[in-house]
Amino acid sequence: MIRVIIIGGGACGMAAATKIRRQSDFEITVLSRDSHTAYSHCGIPFVFGREIENFEKLVVKPPDFFRKNRISLQLNTEVREIDLDSQNVRTGDGTYPFDKLVIAVGSLPFVPRKSRANILPCGVHTLRSLADGIRFGKTLEKAGKVCIIGGGTIGIECAAALAGRGISTILVSRSINLLSRQFDPDMATFVREYLETLGVEVISGRNVIFPEEFWKKKTVYLGDTIDKERKEGDAAYEESEEGKNEEGKSGKKKIPTDLVLLASGAKPEIDLARAAGIDVGEAGGIIVNERLQVRADGKFLPGVYAGGECAEVTDFITGKPRLSQLGTTARRMADVIGDNVTGTEASFGPLTDPWVAVAGGLQFGGVGLSSRQAEEQGIGVITGFSRGRTRASYYPGRKDLYIKLLFREEQLVGAQLVGGEGVKERIDTLALAIRKKTTIRELLELETCYAPPVSMLVDPLHPAVKAAFKKMQENEA
Repeated sequence: MIRVIIIGGGACGMAAATKIRRQSDFEITVLSRDSHTAYSHCGIPFVFGREIENFEKLVVKPPDFFRKNRISLQLNTEVREIDLDSQNVRTGDGTYPFDKLVIAVGSLPFVPRKSRANILPCGVHTLRSLADGIRFGKTLEKAGKVCIIGGGTIGIECAAALAGRGISTILVSRSINLLSRQFDPDMATFVREYLETLGVEVISGRNVIFPEEFWKKKTVYLGDTIDKERKEGDAAYEESEEGKNEEGKSGKKKIPTDLVLLASGAKPEIDLARAAGIDVGEAGGIIVNERLQVRADGKFLPGVYAGGECAEVTDFITGKPRLSQLGTTARRMADVIGDNVTGTEASFGPLTDPWVAVAGGLQFGGVGLSSRQAEEQGIGVITGFSRGRTRASYYPGRKDLYIKLLFREEQLVGAQLVGGEGVKERIDTLALAIRKKTTIRELLELETCYAPPVSMLVDPLHPAVKAAFKKMQENEA
């Protein structure tokens, strides 16, 4: 009997386990340090906002489902060591031998350097797991004011959710603009303005400092103004040293708050793999090949795989390694791993990485490169912008829709959208256009369907394409 060990009970790990079971009679064991498994992490902010009744609704498959399908599920189990030579995985409770190994441990939230042991002051929370969400949700019942640190999608979604409940909410971003990696400043402004209409106080370009005894002081401090965008992985906050947290020192401003939520990004959890001798790449994740096999000492291992947020992927546009923290990516990687583990050869190709988020009544998302990312890669782009509506002008309930497209020469390489509706389907269309290397001239001929309740006669995509094409013609003149 072939023994398969899967480390990690998140989207990739559990989907891989299910795929392997469907296609084989292998002995499957999942080792997860979490107390819950097979749940939707992306749904957590919507429980905070009460669009979803409770956290139990986020559990896609209960533990009994896996046990009935002969998948041994070991929750609250921390893996301490991977021994590739002896093909064993060691936990605090014993040793698990394997013939095939899948590493799907996900990522870890950025925390202050002094809290690397995952010991945060009481009242300061992260959202790595469903258990974290449940704990934070319980504390919200008595909270009058919350400070959210981080201007990415999770921070924005949570800010909108809490403001919708009438909780006084402050969102602090170290970056000058929200969504600084994914969005250009002009598009990020629409998101910020929407949050402010909900009553969220948005503070950008500042660090947050919280005292070690936050639970006593119920106060955080704004650090010095930052006059440049942060680099990937820079913390947006830090713990203060004793005696250096008083208001007024180094431009600090005192902000009373009942709770702090750290939502300033995450990094791949690679320590376990690295300690086993598995290679880590320049993007910070586990190196894998197209079959998602890991590499050790420069050689890819035929029976050891990695997927999800801990593994590097290849960017479709640049051809360079990158990270993806999307559940859709993790799910697709799980399918490829499941096939390869059971003997059906499959490959995982480069990604365009389309994404979308929802904050209250606002949808925003994108695909491909932002102007900042293009500049970092030495790629010159021409942009086209449009503002349209999602329904006919006379039809009730129409929403604004803002679209920005980025072209390298004549090829589409990026898109950013913000609106009240209609964002996801257009991003999906543009993701396919990027993958098919669609040119701007081909997009000018894009045919779209029309009905007054769901669209304008001229889709808002068309003016954005035409605006970029006009710039190209002017540059050629």
